[in-house]
Amino acid sequence: MERRKDIDQLRGLAILLMVMVHAAATWAPDDASTTTFLALVVAGLGGLAAPLFVTVGGWVTVHSSWTIQKATIRFLYLMSAQFLVNICAPHLFDPFTPGVLSLFAILYLIAPLWLRLARNTATLTISILVIGIANWIFLPGNSELLWADRIETTSFTEIIQHLIISGTYPIFPWIFFSILGAGLNIHSPSIQKMSGAIICGMTVCISFLVISMNNNTPFAQPVGNATLTFFPANTPFLIGAMTGVLIFWALLEHRLPFRGLDRLGRLSLTLYVVHFIPLYFGSTLILPWELAVPTVMLFTFLWWPISVLHQTKFPIYSLEYISQRLSRHGEERAP
Repeated sequence: MERRKDIDQLRGLAILLMVMVHAAATWAPDDASTTTFLALVVAGLGGLAAPLFVTVGGWVTVHSSWTIQKATIRFLYLMSAQFLVNICAPHLFDPFTPGVLSLFAILYLIAPLWLRLARNTATLTISILVIGIANWIFLPGNSELLWADRIETTSFTEIIQHLIISGTYPIFPWIFFSILGAGLNIHSPSIQKMSGAIICGMTVCISFLVISMNNNTPFAQPVGNATLTFFPANTPFLIGAMTGVLIFWALLEHRLPFRGLDRLGRLSLTLYVVHFIPLYFGSTLILPWELAVPTVMLFTFLWWPISVLHQTKFPIYSLEYISQRLSRHGEERAP
Protein backbone atom coordinates (compact mmCIF):
# COMPACT_ATOMS: atom_id res chain seq x y z
CA MET A 1 0.00 0.00 0.00
CA GLU A 2 1.20 3.49 -0.80
CA ARG A 3 2.18 5.56 2.20
CA ARG A 4 -0.22 8.40 3.01
CA LYS A 5 1.74 11.64 3.13
CA ASP A 6 -1.13 13.53 4.77
CA ILE A 7 -1.03 11.18 7.77
CA ASP A 8 2.74 11.61 8.03
CA GLN A 9 2.09 15.36 7.85
CA LEU A 10 -0.24 15.15 10.85
CA ARG A 11 2.38 13.16 12.74
CA GLY A 12 5.00 15.74 11.77
CA LEU A 13 2.77 18.51 13.07
CA ALA A 14 2.36 16.63 16.35
CA ILE A 15 6.10 16.28 16.90
CA LEU A 16 6.69 19.95 16.02
CA LEU A 17 4.11 21.01 18.58
CA MET A 18 5.69 18.72 21.13
CA VAL A 19 9.14 20.19 20.52
CA MET A 20 7.68 23.69 20.81
CA VAL A 21 6.01 23.09 24.15
CA HIS A 22 9.12 21.41 25.59
CA ALA A 23 11.32 24.27 24.39
CA ALA A 24 8.89 26.84 25.77
CA ALA A 25 8.87 25.09 29.15
CA THR A 26 12.68 25.05 29.15
CA TRP A 27 13.38 28.64 28.16
CA ALA A 28 10.33 30.60 29.28
CA PRO A 29 11.42 33.44 31.61
CA ASP A 30 10.51 32.95 35.26
CA ASP A 31 8.38 36.08 35.20
CA ALA A 32 6.61 35.17 31.95
CA SER A 33 2.84 35.57 32.15
CA THR A 34 0.72 32.50 31.53
CA THR A 35 -2.36 34.57 30.67
CA THR A 36 -1.11 36.54 27.65
CA PHE A 37 -2.50 35.68 24.23
CA LEU A 38 0.85 34.25 23.06
CA ALA A 39 1.19 32.11 26.17
CA LEU A 40 -2.35 30.76 25.75
CA VAL A 41 -1.74 29.97 22.06
CA VAL A 42 1.51 28.12 22.83
CA ALA A 43 -0.11 26.23 25.69
CA GLY A 44 -3.18 25.38 23.62
CA LEU A 45 -1.22 24.11 20.64
CA GLY A 46 1.31 22.35 22.85
CA GLY A 47 -1.50 20.61 24.68
CA LEU A 48 -2.65 19.09 21.40
CA ALA A 49 0.74 17.57 20.55
CA ALA A 50 0.44 14.31 22.48
CA PRO A 51 -3.29 13.76 21.72
CA LEU A 52 -2.61 14.22 18.00
CA PHE A 53 0.45 11.95 18.22
CA VAL A 54 -1.50 9.16 19.93
CA THR A 55 -4.47 9.58 17.59
CA VAL A 56 -2.22 9.17 14.54
CA GLY A 57 -0.72 6.11 16.22
CA GLY A 58 -4.20 4.62 16.55
CA TRP A 59 -4.94 5.41 12.91
CA VAL A 60 -1.77 3.70 11.67
CA THR A 61 -2.16 0.64 13.92
CA VAL A 62 -5.33 -0.32 12.05
CA HIS A 63 -3.16 -1.24 9.03
CA SER A 64 -0.39 -2.90 11.00
CA SER A 65 0.24 -6.59 10.38
CA TRP A 66 0.03 -7.35 14.10
CA THR A 67 1.58 -10.57 15.39
CA ILE A 68 2.61 -11.47 18.91
CA GLN A 69 6.24 -11.64 17.78
CA LYS A 70 6.14 -8.23 16.17
CA ALA A 71 4.22 -6.76 19.13
CA THR A 72 6.78 -8.12 21.60
CA ILE A 73 9.70 -6.73 19.62
CA ARG A 74 7.96 -3.38 19.23
CA PHE A 75 7.15 -3.31 22.96
CA LEU A 76 10.74 -3.96 23.99
CA TYR A 77 12.10 -1.50 21.44
CA LEU A 78 9.82 1.36 22.48
CA MET A 79 10.48 0.67 26.16
CA SER A 80 14.20 0.91 25.39
CA ALA A 81 13.59 4.15 23.49
CA GLN A 82 11.74 5.53 26.52
CA PHE A 83 14.76 4.67 28.69
CA LEU A 84 16.95 6.47 26.16
CA VAL A 85 14.73 9.55 26.40
CA ASN A 86 14.96 9.47 30.18
CA ILE A 87 18.75 9.35 30.29
CA CYS A 88 18.93 12.09 27.65
CA ALA A 89 16.79 14.31 29.87
CA PRO A 90 17.78 13.53 33.47
CA HIS A 91 16.60 16.99 34.52
CA LEU A 92 13.04 15.89 33.72
CA PHE A 93 12.82 12.14 34.26
CA ASP A 94 14.11 9.24 36.34
CA PRO A 95 15.76 6.50 34.24
CA PHE A 96 12.67 4.26 34.37
CA THR A 97 9.96 6.92 34.26
CA PRO A 98 7.10 5.80 31.98
CA GLY A 99 6.27 8.31 29.24
CA VAL A 100 4.64 8.65 25.87
CA LEU A 101 6.87 6.00 24.26
CA SER A 102 6.05 3.45 26.95
CA LEU A 103 2.40 4.33 26.33
CA PHE A 104 2.86 3.49 22.64
CA ALA A 105 4.64 0.26 23.61
CA ILE A 106 1.74 -0.99 25.72
CA LEU A 107 -0.92 0.23 23.31
CA TYR A 108 0.67 -1.71 20.46
CA LEU A 109 1.05 -4.80 22.64
CA ILE A 110 -2.69 -4.82 23.42
CA ALA A 111 -3.80 -3.41 20.05
CA PRO A 112 -6.20 -6.26 19.17
CA LEU A 113 -8.27 -5.41 22.26
CA TRP A 114 -8.86 -1.72 21.64
CA LEU A 115 -9.02 -2.10 17.86
CA ARG A 116 -12.00 -4.39 18.39
CA LEU A 117 -13.75 -1.55 20.24
CA ALA A 118 -13.25 0.78 17.28
CA ARG A 119 -14.58 -1.62 14.64
CA ASN A 120 -18.22 -0.84 15.31
CA THR A 121 -19.64 2.68 15.49
CA ALA A 122 -21.72 1.85 18.55
CA THR A 123 -18.86 0.28 20.54
CA LEU A 124 -16.56 3.13 19.48
CA THR A 125 -18.99 5.74 20.78
CA ILE A 126 -19.73 3.82 23.97
CA SER A 127 -16.02 3.25 24.66
CA ILE A 128 -15.19 6.95 24.34
CA LEU A 129 -18.14 7.92 26.53
CA VAL A 130 -17.32 5.33 29.19
CA ILE A 131 -13.68 6.44 29.37
CA GLY A 132 -14.74 10.07 29.64
CA ILE A 133 -17.37 9.42 32.32
CA ALA A 134 -15.15 7.09 34.36
CA ASN A 135 -12.31 9.59 34.17
CA TRP A 136 -14.67 12.37 35.31
CA ILE A 137 -16.01 10.41 38.28
CA PHE A 138 -12.87 8.69 39.53
CA LEU A 139 -10.02 10.82 38.06
CA PRO A 140 -7.56 8.00 38.83
CA GLY A 141 -4.62 10.19 37.83
CA ASN A 142 -4.97 12.12 41.13
CA SER A 143 -4.86 15.88 40.55
CA GLU A 144 -2.90 16.41 43.77
CA LEU A 145 0.24 14.68 42.48
CA LEU A 146 3.17 16.96 41.63
CA TRP A 147 5.54 16.45 38.68
CA ALA A 148 8.07 14.77 40.98
CA ASP A 149 5.40 12.31 42.09
CA ARG A 150 4.60 11.37 38.47
CA ILE A 151 8.19 10.67 37.42
CA GLU A 152 9.53 9.06 40.58
CA THR A 153 10.20 5.34 40.16
CA THR A 154 11.61 3.97 43.40
CA SER A 155 9.94 0.56 43.04
CA PHE A 156 8.55 -1.77 40.40
CA THR A 157 5.07 -1.26 41.83
CA GLU A 158 5.40 2.49 41.34
CA ILE A 159 6.49 2.01 37.71
CA ILE A 160 3.42 -0.15 37.00
CA GLN A 161 1.16 2.36 38.72
CA HIS A 162 2.58 5.20 36.60
CA LEU A 163 2.14 3.12 33.45
CA ILE A 164 -1.52 2.51 34.18
CA ILE A 165 -3.00 5.53 35.94
CA SER A 166 -0.67 7.99 37.68
CA GLY A 167 2.22 8.77 35.33
CA THR A 168 2.66 11.47 32.72
CA TYR A 169 0.99 9.42 29.95
CA PRO A 170 -0.84 6.51 31.60
CA ILE A 171 -2.82 3.96 29.61
CA PHE A 172 -5.97 5.28 31.24
CA PRO A 173 -7.25 7.63 29.96
CA TRP A 174 -4.83 8.07 27.01
CA ILE A 175 -6.16 4.96 25.26
CA PHE A 176 -9.07 7.32 24.50
CA PHE A 177 -7.06 8.86 21.64
CA SER A 178 -5.90 5.52 20.22
CA ILE A 179 -9.51 4.39 19.93
CA LEU A 180 -10.40 7.74 18.36
CA GLY A 181 -7.63 7.39 15.76
CA ALA A 182 -8.64 3.84 14.90
CA GLY A 183 -12.23 4.99 14.50
CA LEU A 184 -11.20 7.79 12.14
CA ASN A 185 -9.44 5.23 9.97
CA ILE A 186 -12.06 2.47 10.02
CA HIS A 187 -15.16 4.64 9.60
CA SER A 188 -13.72 7.59 7.61
CA PRO A 189 -16.36 10.05 8.85
CA SER A 190 -17.57 12.62 6.35
CA ILE A 191 -16.66 16.27 6.80
CA GLN A 192 -20.27 16.89 7.84
CA LYS A 193 -20.10 14.36 10.68
CA MET A 194 -16.69 15.60 11.74
CA SER A 195 -17.93 19.19 11.70
CA GLY A 196 -20.87 18.20 13.89
CA ALA A 197 -18.53 16.59 16.43
CA ILE A 198 -16.29 19.68 16.37
CA ILE A 199 -19.25 22.01 16.98
CA CYS A 200 -20.43 19.86 19.90
CA GLY A 201 -16.92 19.78 21.36
CA MET A 202 -16.49 23.53 21.03
CA THR A 203 -19.88 24.12 22.64
CA VAL A 204 -18.90 22.00 25.63
CA CYS A 205 -15.52 23.75 25.89
CA ILE A 206 -17.19 27.18 25.83
CA SER A 207 -19.48 25.97 28.62
CA PHE A 208 -16.43 24.95 30.65
CA LEU A 209 -14.89 28.38 30.01
CA VAL A 210 -18.01 30.17 31.23
CA ILE A 211 -18.11 27.99 34.35
CA SER A 212 -14.43 28.74 35.00
CA MET A 213 -15.02 32.48 34.69
CA ASN A 214 -18.05 32.36 37.00
CA ASN A 215 -16.11 30.37 39.60
CA ASN A 216 -12.97 32.49 39.17
CA THR A 217 -11.02 29.31 38.40
CA PRO A 218 -8.22 29.00 35.81
CA PHE A 219 -9.57 27.49 32.61
CA ALA A 220 -6.50 25.44 31.64
CA GLN A 221 -3.26 24.62 33.44
CA PRO A 222 -0.73 21.79 33.05
CA VAL A 223 -1.26 20.87 36.71
CA GLY A 224 -3.15 22.15 39.72
CA ASN A 225 -6.59 23.60 40.27
CA ALA A 226 -8.08 24.30 36.84
CA THR A 227 -11.00 23.20 34.72
CA LEU A 228 -8.72 21.55 32.16
CA THR A 229 -5.54 19.84 33.35
CA PHE A 230 -2.93 17.89 31.41
CA PHE A 231 -1.41 16.11 34.42
CA PRO A 232 -3.70 14.29 34.98
CA ALA A 233 -5.59 14.39 31.69
CA ASN A 234 -9.05 15.10 33.07
CA THR A 235 -12.28 14.72 31.10
CA PRO A 236 -12.61 18.41 30.11
CA PHE A 237 -9.11 18.10 28.67
CA LEU A 238 -10.08 14.94 26.77
CA ILE A 239 -13.03 16.78 25.23
CA GLY A 240 -10.99 19.86 24.37
CA ALA A 241 -8.10 17.83 22.95
CA MET A 242 -10.44 15.62 20.91
CA THR A 243 -12.01 18.76 19.45
CA GLY A 244 -8.63 20.20 18.55
CA VAL A 245 -7.47 16.93 17.01
CA LEU A 246 -10.62 16.73 14.87
CA ILE A 247 -10.06 20.30 13.68
CA PHE A 248 -6.51 19.46 12.57
CA TRP A 249 -7.78 16.26 10.97
CA ALA A 250 -10.53 18.04 9.03
CA LEU A 251 -8.10 20.69 7.82
CA LEU A 252 -5.19 18.45 6.82
CA GLU A 253 -6.57 15.04 5.85
CA HIS A 254 -6.08 14.47 2.10
CA ARG A 255 -4.23 17.82 1.87
CA LEU A 256 -0.53 18.69 1.83
CA PRO A 257 -0.26 22.44 2.48
CA PHE A 258 3.10 22.19 4.27
CA ARG A 259 5.91 21.03 2.03
CA GLY A 260 8.28 18.54 3.65
CA LEU A 261 6.33 18.22 6.89
CA ASP A 262 5.49 14.61 6.02
CA ARG A 263 9.22 13.82 6.03
CA LEU A 264 9.46 15.13 9.55
CA GLY A 265 6.58 12.83 10.45
CA ARG A 266 8.55 9.83 9.22
CA LEU A 267 11.23 10.69 11.82
CA SER A 268 8.88 11.30 14.72
CA LEU A 269 10.43 8.69 17.03
CA THR A 270 14.00 9.76 16.26
CA LEU A 271 13.24 13.44 16.68
CA TYR A 272 11.32 12.87 19.88
CA VAL A 273 14.36 11.23 21.44
CA VAL A 274 17.03 13.51 19.96
CA HIS A 275 15.40 16.86 20.71
CA PHE A 276 15.77 16.27 24.46
CA ILE A 277 19.59 16.32 24.20
CA PRO A 278 20.01 20.03 23.33
CA LEU A 279 17.18 20.86 25.73
CA TYR A 280 19.12 19.19 28.53
CA PHE A 281 22.35 21.05 27.77
CA GLY A 282 20.44 24.30 27.37
CA SER A 283 18.22 23.85 30.40
CA THR A 284 20.43 26.09 32.58
CA LEU A 285 20.14 29.04 30.20
CA ILE A 286 18.14 31.94 31.55
CA LEU A 287 16.79 33.99 28.66
CA PRO A 288 14.96 37.31 28.72
CA TRP A 289 11.59 37.51 27.01
CA GLU A 290 12.98 39.13 23.86
CA LEU A 291 15.40 36.19 23.37
CA ALA A 292 13.21 33.36 24.68
CA VAL A 293 10.53 33.66 21.99
CA PRO A 294 12.87 33.61 18.94
CA THR A 295 14.96 30.85 20.57
CA VAL A 296 11.91 28.64 21.02
CA MET A 297 10.70 29.31 17.48
CA LEU A 298 14.14 28.67 15.95
CA PHE A 299 14.65 25.49 17.94
CA THR A 300 11.22 24.24 16.93
CA PHE A 301 11.30 24.90 13.21
CA LEU A 302 14.96 23.98 12.70
CA TRP A 303 13.98 20.32 12.90
CA TRP A 304 11.87 20.71 9.75
CA PRO A 305 14.70 21.30 7.23
CA ILE A 306 16.91 18.90 9.18
CA SER A 307 14.35 16.13 8.69
CA VAL A 308 14.02 16.88 4.96
CA LEU A 309 17.82 16.73 4.58
CA HIS A 310 17.98 13.53 6.59
CA GLN A 311 15.31 11.78 4.52
CA THR A 312 17.05 12.86 1.34
CA LYS A 313 20.63 11.98 2.27
CA PHE A 314 20.66 9.61 5.26
CA PRO A 315 17.30 7.79 5.46
CA ILE A 316 18.67 4.59 7.04
CA TYR A 317 20.15 6.38 10.04
CA SER A 318 17.12 6.56 12.27
CA LEU A 319 15.37 4.75 15.09
CA GLU A 320 12.50 4.04 12.71
CA TYR A 321 14.81 2.15 10.35
CA ILE A 322 16.24 0.09 13.22
CA SER A 323 12.71 -0.76 14.36
CA GLN A 324 11.85 -1.86 10.85
CA ARG A 325 14.86 -4.11 10.66
CA LEU A 326 14.28 -5.61 14.09
CA SER A 327 10.67 -6.50 13.46
CA ARG A 328 11.46 -7.73 9.92
CA HIS A 329 8.39 -5.99 8.64
CA GLY A 330 7.99 -3.02 6.37
CA GLU A 331 7.57 0.36 8.01
CA GLU A 332 3.99 1.04 9.05
CA ARG A 333 2.25 2.18 5.92
CA ALA A 334 -0.65 4.57 6.00
CA PRO A 335 -2.71 3.54 2.96
